[in-house]
Amino acid sequence: MSFTDEYATLPAYILGITDRIWEGRGLGLIRRWYAEDCIVRTAFGNSLGVGVVIAGTAETLHSFPDRRLLGEDVIYSGGTAGNGYSSHRIISTMHHRGDGAFGAATGRPVAVRTVADCLIRDGIIVEEWLVRDQAAIALQLGIDPADLGRQRAQLLAVEDRGLPDPDAFTSAAPADEVDSAGTWAARALERIWNQGDLGHIAEIYDPAVNVHLPGGQAAFGHAGMDGWVLSYLAAFADARLVVENIITRTDPGQPTRVALRWRIAATHSGHGAFGPPSGARLHIPGISHLEIVGGKIIREFVLIDELAIWTAVGLQLG
Repeated sequence: MSFTDEYATLPAYILGITDRIWEGRGLGLIRRWYAEDCIVRTAFGNSLGVGVVIAGTAETLHSFPDRRLLGEDVIYSGGTAGNGYSSHRIISTMHHRGDGAFGAATGRPVAVRTVADCLIRDGIIVEEWLVRDQAAIALQLGIDPADLGRQRAQLLAVEDRGLPDPDAFTSAAPADEVDSAGTWAARALERIWNQGDLGHIAEIYDPAVNVHLPGGQAAFGHAGMDGWVLSYLAAFADARLVVENIITRTDPGQPTRVALRWRIAATHSGHGAFGPPSGARLHIPGISHLEIVGGKIIREFVLIDELAIWTAVGLQLG
């Protein structure tokens, strides 16, 4: 049974509609594949309605008109009769050729990751969780993410707005199998972050693990992963990570692949990755894609919109 009349599988659907909307300039097609009342969740809050999706797509294409969306992977569950849940990891290559959210056009090239989790019903996207590495965009354009965060905080203050409540809408996503590799990975992440058990890194990660991190950075080996986690725990001593969705794929010829959507609730109380403590209370959404071989994580992609964290810090400091 095909996923829809046009697309045989859920990955073909996700990759196909992404190409037709973005590279094919089919902005009007968004109404065909997104529900009229779709919810889109980002680190800057939630939006309601397909019109917001169309407007955001147009603004992005104005600033980055040659944007290409190169699909690295689609990790999914379900996938029959137009129903399922996908976690789509993308590399975007583009040039900054139009004024917009990142200031005046610079013409500079940018390559940046995004992960979009989509809940699909009857061939229509009804809810999307979108994590963009906007800090990586800023850095490649020669902008300090801390400065850009302060600027966005000032705009929100002038408009008498803060970062919206991340729980303003309820979510509905499928659960993974209880005994899956994804559940094992989720419990491991919760142990590292919530219990501060950095020694567990060596137990679950391969010695040569390759980790792609926010800001377009990378870490290698146990020491690299330890250093990155510690930079966050130093900033957010009371961090509490909760995994909200788990997908496990065991496809022939590939490593076991896991997609974890999670959220960290924390107070910016220490000197770490985000400067002097501000006291800002944050809800940090993130998505991780992991590849597992022989019971060890060999590769991980961690997506967090650190620009939203800098904006929250700026709002707190005033």
